[in-house]
Amino acid sequence: MMVVSELLKDLIIPFLALLVGKMSDDDLANNDRMSDNTPSDGVIHTCPPMYARIRWLLVESRGGGPPIRSKILLLLRERPTNINRIAKELNMDYKTIKHHLELLEKNGLVQRLGLKYGGDVYFINDNAYKHWDELYVLVKESLKLDSNSR
Repeated sequence: MMVVSELLKDLIIPFLALLVGKMSDDDLANNDRMSDNTPSDGVIHTCPPMYARIRWLLVESRGGGPPIRSKILLLLRERPTNINRIAKELNMDYKTIKHHLELLEKNGLVQRLGLKYGGDVYFINDNAYKHWDELYVLVKESLKLDSNSR
């Protein structure tokens, strides 16, 4: 049975590091968090801040934001779409969905493609899509917490 800390270390943290991108060699040399048993490939050292930010975004922030953002990610995983369709699918206000998409985009989880007709189309970022299994752990946790709070 995998302990939660091992799960974070082995699955989620490397995913989040890849999501943001590896640190440069100079960053690694100046990283005072390096330990003797930590790989020197740069992946794990970028993780704690990124993991904390994505975890806050999808699980820990207050209000109804995390489950909304998780539902948006699930919809975008099925197919790229625009704000109107997401709002209609989730039965929510356009401005609310736009706000959450902007947060997801700012944090590197979704990308926007501007089109003249039909508005901007949003889709899962390539790195997030490649590591969907690890991201899905946080999405499921967010939705589980939402259903328990009702």
